[in-house]
Amino acid sequence: MDKTEPGRVGAYGRVLPGFTEDDIIGSPYAVVEYVVNEDIGGDEALQEFRKKLSNRGIKLMLDLVPNHMAVDSEWMKDEEKKEYFVRKPSSGSDFNPHEFMADGTAHGKDPYCGAWPDTAQLNYFNPALRKAMTEVLVKLASSCDGLRVDMAMLILNKCHNQCWGPVLAANGWSTPPDEFWGAAIKAMRQKHPDMILMAEVYWGLDSELIELGFDATYDKALYDTTLSRHLDNLRGYIGSKSEAFLAHSTHFVENHDEPRAVAEFGGKMNANCAAALQFALPGIRLQFHGQWAGVSKTLDVHLRRHAQEPRDEKNEQYYKRLNAILDDELFRQGSFQMISAFDAGKGDRQVWRLTTFKWTLGARKCIAVFNYSDEESGGHIALDDITATDKDYKIQELLGGNEYSRNPQELKSPGLFVWLRPFGMQFFQYT
Repeated sequence: MDKTEPGRVGAYGRVLPGFTEDDIIGSPYAVVEYVVNEDIGGDEALQEFRKKLSNRGIKLMLDLVPNHMAVDSEWMKDEEKKEYFVRKPSSGSDFNPHEFMADGTAHGKDPYCGAWPDTAQLNYFNPALRKAMTEVLVKLASSCDGLRVDMAMLILNKCHNQCWGPVLAANGWSTPPDEFWGAAIKAMRQKHPDMILMAEVYWGLDSELIELGFDATYDKALYDTTLSRHLDNLRGYIGSKSEAFLAHSTHFVENHDEPRAVAEFGGKMNANCAAALQFALPGIRLQFHGQWAGVSKTLDVHLRRHAQEPRDEKNEQYYKRLNAILDDELFRQGSFQMISAFDAGKGDRQVWRLTTFKWTLGARKCIAVFNYSDEESGGHIALDDITATDKDYKIQELLGGNEYSRNPQELKSPGLFVWLRPFGMQFFQYT
């Protein structure tokens, strides 16, 4: 299917001109079996790879695709596992024929799009399937340090019902009294208590998955709001979330499902500011392959190669500086708040364009200020927590490496003056 479906083949040509059939490896989200392909060394090679990563202080995160399997999966070939999958009812004339294979097995889908024709939908109202997938979760947890769980919210009872309720009911399946994730994660953590679970989740279901045991969830709403560049909505969204919610969120400006940030956000300057603004929040910073280099062409997961683009060394240096700043314990263990810049009666500096955060860890503080807009902007930020002294205060701007001496009374009122170019940012550290 991946080699013949016209829509997919056309997409390959756009992202990898001159591709050949040998480049097409199929969808990694149509899983045949949860073992490592022997062509790349099998399970033993994965463990050796994990050891090498560990020696370098890097943890390994794998993908789990719980909603469906490949149409040619091992379970699909096993007659005893037939009921692991959603099946078309015998009185099936009222059901969408495009959602089922010839043998009556349903294709995977979500409530808002058509069926995924290379997948077979698992039946999470079947206790036997729940037991089998719990075993898969426990097995995978022994092979890695973390799991990114694809479309994790589809397994929630209400989402499974929304997709398949009438079909399942017609076949005699009823909604279980508990959620799969709660029991499965509990069983997994009995053997692997330190496993990190990150859920791909949409539709505002983040908190439900955190309550069921996930460590982190995709913050797609923040991505969409950042992309819109509506600053009131962006600040309103961040301000509406607790520090705890943000700390459990995964922030990103690109990934394998979204276009490259450079292409989608309108250039490297725009994309870099959007990334820094998101990464300066509490939570996980998801940085995609090629993002540092500033590439603009999509990396299609169905292909074994990607189009070659020149690396932007200046962009890579920007990310190295940014990540070095954010790797400080101040941004990992400190407390976060969103604060405001103001005009201080000095005329129209369009201070409304500035978005400002403050991090505090003991005596150390850092003000992160962003002009996520296409015009210059300036304003004052009151540092009302500095100690009164006769000596000038030293303020370090971390991204540019500059140090400034400022009168402490002026830092309190009217405050630290900042002036930022379009899509500019600064990190001011002081004690």
